[in-house]
This record gives sequence, C-alpha cells and structure tokens, in this order.
Amino acid sequence: MVDDTPAPVGERAARRHLVWALVSLAYLAASPYFPRLNNPNENVRVWMTRAIVEHHTLAIDRVVADWGYVDDKAISHGHLYSSKAPGTSLLGVPVLWLETRLWHLTGWPSPSKAATTFGLRLFSVVPGALAFLFAFARWVERRTRSPAARDLLVCGLGLGTMLYPYGILFVGHAQGAMAAFGAFMALTWPPAGAAGEDAGAAAATPSPVRLAAAGALAGASVLFEYQLVLVALVLGAYVAWRHRAATVWFVVGAMPFALALGAYHTALFGRPWQFPYGHLENQTYARVDHARGFFGLAWPRLDALAASLFSVSYGLFAFSPFLLLGLAAAVWRGLGRQRAEALACLAATATLSLFLAGMTHWRAGWCVGPRYIAGVAPFLAGGLVLAWGAWSRERHGHHVRALLGGLIIVSVFLNGVSAALYPHYPEVYDNPVFDLALPLWRAGYAPSGLGHALGLAGRLALLPVALAWAAAVAVALTTGARRPWQVVARLAAASLIGAALLSALACYGRRPSAAEDHATTVVRALWDPPPPTSAAPVSGSAR
Repeated sequence: MVDDTPAPVGERAARRHLVWALVSLAYLAASPYFPRLNNPNENVRVWMTRAIVEHHTLAIDRVVADWGYVDDKAISHGHLYSSKAPGTSLLGVPVLWLETRLWHLTGWPSPSKAATTFGLRLFSVVPGALAFLFAFARWVERRTRSPAARDLLVCGLGLGTMLYPYGILFVGHAQGAMAAFGAFMALTWPPAGAAGEDAGAAAATPSPVRLAAAGALAGASVLFEYQLVLVALVLGAYVAWRHRAATVWFVVGAMPFALALGAYHTALFGRPWQFPYGHLENQTYARVDHARGFFGLAWPRLDALAASLFSVSYGLFAFSPFLLLGLAAAVWRGLGRQRAEALACLAATATLSLFLAGMTHWRAGWCVGPRYIAGVAPFLAGGLVLAWGAWSRERHGHHVRALLGGLIIVSVFLNGVSAALYPHYPEVYDNPVFDLALPLWRAGYAPSGLGHALGLAGRLALLPVALAWAAAVAVALTTGARRPWQVVARLAAASLIGAALLSALACYGRRPSAAEDHATTVVRALWDPPPPTSAAPVSGSAR
C-alpha cells in the first residue's frame, strides 16, 4: 500500500482521469431493460415523470391507463400516485420534457415506455453518478495525496458496490447515497496544501457556502430515499459537534428541501408528515409489510441484520467485500485522536443498517444487495480514505494494498455481472451470481447495452462492458508502478487473492431447488432481447 507517487503533482490530465473515464464507460455501456418484468421500483418513478410532463399532474392515473398496470402505487382521494420518494421522478422531468419536444418536432408521437426509460436513465441518472465519482476522485486525491488511493477507490466504489447496478437504473438508491456522501465531502473537503493527517484539522472550518451546500445535499438525499433522513441527522450532529456556531448554515441549506418534501406530501396526502406508505393501493403490501410498527419499521432483528450484511444471496459485504476493509479502517480511525469524521461514517453505517434490520420487508424483493442501505457504501469507502495515509506507512502496507486490490476485483466482478446482466435477482437464490446470472450468460442470454448497439449477440454482447471493468481494475491496481516487474507483481498478487475468493464463492450453496429452477424459467421467459436461437438451455447453476 506504499505509494510510488506521493502526490499527483505533474501527473498528466489524461492519466489522472483515466480510471474515472473507464468507470464512466462501464456505466454508459450497461442498460439492461426487461419490459415484461414491469419492475415497479423503476417503472412507478417513470410513470410519475411521464404524468408530470404529459398531463401536468402528479397523479399517474392516465399513465396507468395508457401504459398499463404498475405496482408500488399510493392512492389518495381517488387518484393514484407513486409510493416512492419523489426526487428521481422530479429530476427526470426536464430530461423527458426535452426528449418529448424533440420527438414531436420530428413528427413522432411521445416517447414509448422503452425510449422514455432509456432516456431518463442515460440523461438524468448516469450523469449525476459520473459527476459524483469525479468529485469523489478529487476528494480522495486531496485527502490522501495518493493517485493509487484515488484510482483504487473510484474503481471500487463506482463498479464494486450497489452504486453501479442502481446507478444505471431510474431509481433513487444510488442517487440518494451519492447526495448524502456529497454532503460529507463538502463538510470535509480540505483546502489546497492540506493532506493526510492534516486534512481533517484543515477541514474543520468550512465556509458558510460549503456548510449550506452540505445541508442542501443532505436535504436532497431524503428526496431520493426517505430513510436517508437518518444520515442527514448524523451529518447535522457532526456539524453541531465540530462547528456549533455555524450549524445554522447547514440548516439553511437543508430547509428548502424539507419544505418541498412537506409540500409534496401535503398536496398528495393532506399532511406534511403523511408518507405514501400509509396510503398503499396494494393492500397485501399494506397489511404484510407496513402494518407493524411505524410503516413496517420496528425493533431491529439480528437475523435480518446478519443476512443484510453477510449472506451470499444478498449481503452488503458478500457483494462488496472490500467495504469490510473500509469498516475496519473507520473503526481504527474512530479509536484515534482525530475521530469525528470516522465516527460520522460509522454512525451513518450503523443507523442505516439498524433501520433495515427493523423493517418487516427488509429483504426488499427482487434486487441486488440490500438496496435500502445503498447509502452505506460511500461512507465505508470513505473509511479507507481516512485511514490511507497512516496505513500506507505501516510496515505491511503493501500487503494491505494487495488484499484491497483482490477484494476490489471480487467486488467489481459480482456487481459488474449483476449490473450489466440482470439487476433483479429473485429472493429464492442462495448464490444468485453463480446460480442465475453466469448460467444465463453462458447460455447466450444478454440484455440491452452497448454490445447489442454494436451488433454483438449472445455472450459477446457483454464484451464492451467487461473490457471497461477489466481495464479500470488493471489501471487502478498498477497506478504508480514505475517498473514492469511492479506492474506484474501488483496484478498477480491482487488477481490471486481475487481468484481464490471467487473460487470459494462459486462453490457455496446447495444444488438448485425447485424454486430456483422455476425462477430461472420465469427470468428466461421475461428476457429481452431474446437470445440467439442457438442459445443453450440454462442449467440453473454454475456449479
């Protein structure tokens, strides 16, 4: 973990931004879309954006009549609404408005469901994700003075966490996570010349503008995901602890978003504190998932917490094992003298994890990882940033770096395959990447994306995005290496660790059950575009 280049001084701009560019290509190259799946998590948000642009209303009744049934709706005063936090749908309004105007200028009707969804993903969700990762790269660079830290963590966070599969769909999980951590970066951004151990102290006096910007980002995060109010409160407590006299600026920044959300709830449900979950149209969800406690939230359960963090089928650390190092780094920093930032990262992680463990519907349906706590990912990656300077000076720092590289390889593989192939894993699989995704790919199933746009079919359709992953990881692992043997050594060490972990993971789990076989049949029937006629049958397991 010792850096050959202690600071990015003199680094060429093209090399400085290369990993970010490759990660960006991976975001642009993957866009799986399955219209027959009718994914409510995304579609109800699309329906709301369409209702605003086409019908100038928040009610989605007419869109449901035009485009068909979608789940996850709320009902109030005889009208249907999205039951999701409104931020993603509202952010997509200018994009869809412009897309619709362009279609009308060419003499076409309004965009179809597929065209609307692709447009909203590509021009409202993905640009925000890429802008966040660019800012994250600069923050890491300023905090560590390490190109290696910058490239490894941009690659790990961007491609090796839930931010990737949810950062290319029209949903709010990644958007909210990025806004929340953007607030943390605004609060801890060091001035020029400060780095490492001095960065935390130098960042102790943010300007009123930065405090207000942090408050605005924290407030905006709640518009994307309601539960991120917990992180906003953690950040508010951090500001009050470190900058008590200036806390008002943080509150001033957050207040417009709080007022806007209250106005939205009042317009739909009559009171600022009335949430959509109290007005669900689907009474099964209302009775089973939201009747207990506060809209389905009660005391945390240990089994739910353990599964959400460690289960191979769903767990945060199973899909992103490099975040375990981030947790260890944050704990280590939290025990030191300059601990406020690390404690904020740990508090954000703890509150969201306990929130999920207390939910009746903690498993969250067909998904990749514990999507309700996607906001945890950047805060754990931030733990690595806070500890980087001290860890890089340790005697065994290069071993830590090799371990981090191997864990990032595993994380990128699992989240990359999930994002580009099928980010909607049914709950019945105990090892969904190896029991569903990889067998589908080997059988010739590949969804829409850059590969199909280039005329590639079957297995080869994933080649462009896979090359982007591989290039991003390879470049990140070798940043700062000055000699060929260093390049080979770094790639070999990380690859051996990654291969060993993936081999062990591939062997995990039982043989396919009847439920898994049935789910595989359902997924194949919903697949779009259809695989080549020569596609092999899906065995249902990679083992």
